[in-house]
Amino acid sequence: MVHLQPAVIACLGAGPLNDIPFDFLVDRQATIHPVDWMQGSIDFGLARSIIERPSAGNVACIFCSLSAGTPERYCRNYRRPVKAGQAVCQAYAVDAAFGGTCASYRRGNLPHVHYQDVTGGYASAFGTALGDALDGVTSWRQAFRRAISLARRMKKRRDSLDITDHSVDLIISSLLVSQFEFEPYDYFSRQVTSLIGPPSEREEKQLRHLLEALKQELVTNQVIGHCDEIARILAPDGRCFMAFEMFHREHRGERWFLVKEMHRVLGLIADRFAFDFDSDPQPETQTLFEGTTGRSIIQHFLLSPKP
Repeated sequence: MVHLQPAVIACLGAGPLNDIPFDFLVDRQATIHPVDWMQGSIDFGLARSIIERPSAGNVACIFCSLSAGTPERYCRNYRRPVKAGQAVCQAYAVDAAFGGTCASYRRGNLPHVHYQDVTGGYASAFGTALGDALDGVTSWRQAFRRAISLARRMKKRRDSLDITDHSVDLIISSLLVSQFEFEPYDYFSRQVTSLIGPPSEREEKQLRHLLEALKQELVTNQVIGHCDEIARILAPDGRCFMAFEMFHREHRGERWFLVKEMHRVLGLIADRFAFDFDSDPQPETQTLFEGTTGRSIIQHFLLSPKP
């Protein structure tokens, strides 16, 4: 994405920054907006990522080493080095218990960290309203029907990220449909189990169609909220670099299969964005990922906003 020369970058679903070239973005003096719903995840990633070891016995802090800019805006404990060009400031103290990072690091007002829901508030709104919707339920069938009704009503609910409209040049996003399906549904399942106990085998078979209807409603509406929020903050000439799991094969499986719902997701994306296959140079389109449950083909797309 170097050729795009982005000045403002949003990383949606940033988590602990595992898949984000954060040091490169900082060195380019880009305005960075990491976003994730899990409180503390981004701060954990920042603390773990700031110290580099370019050669044996040496350490360098990506903030202290800034050739231009103001490192104190990134770390509240920054103390200018005694000698110009030093790779760590006077406040540097090794934190051996935390992977050898700096024990003195305290996040400043940069980067612009947002602990918010990247689905436009849909997932959070569903979870918040679920308690009232399940009040007085006496069966799993009743619980499913109420949850499906709630999932449909929440489509009208939108909470925007604290990022200005059409202000972002590049968005980096991982659209993990498996998580979109799992997280709100798992929360629903735990709530119902705590109220009326787990479903019987017979109930599971009889209610499978309601389970699938609820999961489909949750996935679809979260993807729509996520894409609409990308479209809102992306500049007219901006780009979105999106990655998601397209195919999966279990460790002992013989065949690859298309990840469930991906055909629907691609359609929702195509409704809102144009696929950019003409950029020069082209981004890598596929990577092979070895996970705990099997192997996955991660597909990468460069998207541009439709007029």
